[in-house]
Amino acid sequence: MTKYPMHTSLFAVAASIFLFGATGLASPPTVQHDLAVILDPGAQRLTGTDTLKVTPGKASHFLLTLAPDAHVTEVSIAGKTTPFTFENGRLRIPWAQHAGSGEVAVSVSYEAFFRDSVPKDPIHTEDPSYGVTGVISPQGTFLLPGAGWYPDLTESRSAFRIRVCAPAGYEAVTAGKRVIRETEAGVTTSVWEVTRSLKGLSLSAGRYVVQEREVHGIPIYTYLFPEDSHLAGQYLEATARHLLLYSDLFGPYPFEKFAVVENFFPTGYGFPSYTLLGKTVIRLPFILDTSLGHEVAHSWWGNGVLVDYDRGNWCEGLTVYVADYLYKERSSAEEGRAYRLKVLRDYATLVPSGEDFPLQAFTGRISPLTRAVGYGKGAMVFHMARRLVGDMAFWAGLRDVFREKCFRVASWDDFAEVLGRAGGRNLKPFFGQWVTRPGAPKLALEGVKVKKDNQAWDVSGRLTQKSPYYDLEVPLRLETDRASIEAKISSTGREAFFTLSSNATPRRLVADPDVDLFRHLDPSEIPPSVNGIKGSKSLVVVVARSLAPVTRDASRLLLKALGQEKSPMFLEDEIYPLRLEGHDVLYVGFPKDKAYLPTLPKGLAIWPDRFTVEGVSYHGEGDVLFVVLPNPQDRQRVMGLFLPLSAKAVPKVARKIPHYGKYSYLVFRKGVNQAKGTWPVSASPLIHVFSP
Repeated sequence: MTKYPMHTSLFAVAASIFLFGATGLASPPTVQHDLAVILDPGAQRLTGTDTLKVTPGKASHFLLTLAPDAHVTEVSIAGKTTPFTFENGRLRIPWAQHAGSGEVAVSVSYEAFFRDSVPKDPIHTEDPSYGVTGVISPQGTFLLPGAGWYPDLTESRSAFRIRVCAPAGYEAVTAGKRVIRETEAGVTTSVWEVTRSLKGLSLSAGRYVVQEREVHGIPIYTYLFPEDSHLAGQYLEATARHLLLYSDLFGPYPFEKFAVVENFFPTGYGFPSYTLLGKTVIRLPFILDTSLGHEVAHSWWGNGVLVDYDRGNWCEGLTVYVADYLYKERSSAEEGRAYRLKVLRDYATLVPSGEDFPLQAFTGRISPLTRAVGYGKGAMVFHMARRLVGDMAFWAGLRDVFREKCFRVASWDDFAEVLGRAGGRNLKPFFGQWVTRPGAPKLALEGVKVKKDNQAWDVSGRLTQKSPYYDLEVPLRLETDRASIEAKISSTGREAFFTLSSNATPRRLVADPDVDLFRHLDPSEIPPSVNGIKGSKSLVVVVARSLAPVTRDASRLLLKALGQEKSPMFLEDEIYPLRLEGHDVLYVGFPKDKAYLPTLPKGLAIWPDRFTVEGVSYHGEGDVLFVVLPNPQDRQRVMGLFLPLSAKAVPKVARKIPHYGKYSYLVFRKGVNQAKGTWPVSASPLIHVFSP
């Protein structure tokens, strides 16, 4: 998550939304919170008392942050009431009389209301919280550190003991170890202890059914709403499986427990020792074997080994590689190759020229572009490093990083050093070129010739790069009548020459045959896809003259879901095909003028009121087609067609289409996907086919 709005741990987002106070004030690096809160879901209110143990230092005062509209009722130091000022979320406490003394207990009593608006029918967004930082309601409670739901010292790291009281059956969960869970006199109470210092603490609560088990001494819990509690067994089993896998790969699980917690609106967070998944997400059967594992992996990478954000967020790329990608690779070599190719195609379609940036500048996902770089390119960098040092050294190196850096910050430089040490080679130049530079190499085979000498064939040619050049080891595969010949060629500049010999007739020469390099794909290697529309910076929307106004208005929901709501929209009579040159185009409805449409692929036929895909005819009012084709006016562009057969069919599919980014065509019936596929490509500047 990265996908549905989760897709991916969003620890990086959670870590970036804290409120910080004014600079220049002395703040202890670590703090112990003894926090007691009462949740009143009906009133959307939290009442709390937080006792912080701090070492004063030499400052005359110190600053706490709290929700700006909170009401602070009392502040005391060492048990004595003290004056304070509270304004704009900053609680200033005089400190002069305690300066230079030992540890002191500061107690703050307060109440606050948390009423952020929760999306009832959310559109796809790269913001996993939908702008929500704090809400308490009968449906559930969601409190991020940025909501200011407890007093926090500016820029501190903290340990916690937190006691949460709520109406009977309203269960709370947060980071750390659960030491008490009980219900008495109409009140459900839970107590959690967080001994590891955290940057901030989140809290979730709701009317959960709680189930639990243990794996190798690690408690694992599910906190699910009653209507989904039947999924608990599957989630407990899958969590146990992921924990065992990563414990073997990286080292012992670093936290006190792991909990799968259901949220009452769509989210996907990986917090220290628990993940928070939205209702619509948690019901998807594939989440157990995909996104859940991604969140568990963040326990080691991002929540265990911390990110040095000033030098780039490496943890999303690494977590994608050891979760989303690794599952495909373990399924089959072909699925692994297909995933790597998807990463390259996403990069080519979602990262426009001039808007790329180096991995060292990536901090978190805020758009499809940043996801393609930080998640996709980041994962491929780890894949290439693994290819350089070998499997044994790579996994041993990751175990070393985890052992040496657990609960400490790590940077790309640390991975270069440790993986290089494990593999017996200097990886600093490798990581330097991939992390500090934007872009990707552009490669081609040129001047390929074959010469027969007696019973042998000599194949020669050159591998070219476009500037700026990369230092690469490029795999070559010569396919012959008998077998394939594997080789590698070092490429450091504009061209590198090679010669291969074969005792059998050459049939095909391929560079990077298994898609092991991160590179910029040639347009011939990229099938038209949903991402081509989603990532377009010059999209024009054309509405068919025959489309009912109600359907046209409903279709604006699709544009919003694609992030293209600002794209200019014209009626078919207002613009002509020649004016669309230089633009990607999305047609809504069936154009009356056939000059708009390219030649359709075999198996696809469309009419204003029906369509046929793969021999199946669709003509019901709940049927929808979304197809992306080469643009007949500009082969470097794409043309999309959105054909809903009724207005009421649009809302059920508009939010789903962006999640099918790699596909060229999609068919939905009553909101359920019926068919999907990607147009095949065979041409590539890295493939040379020999004449018979």
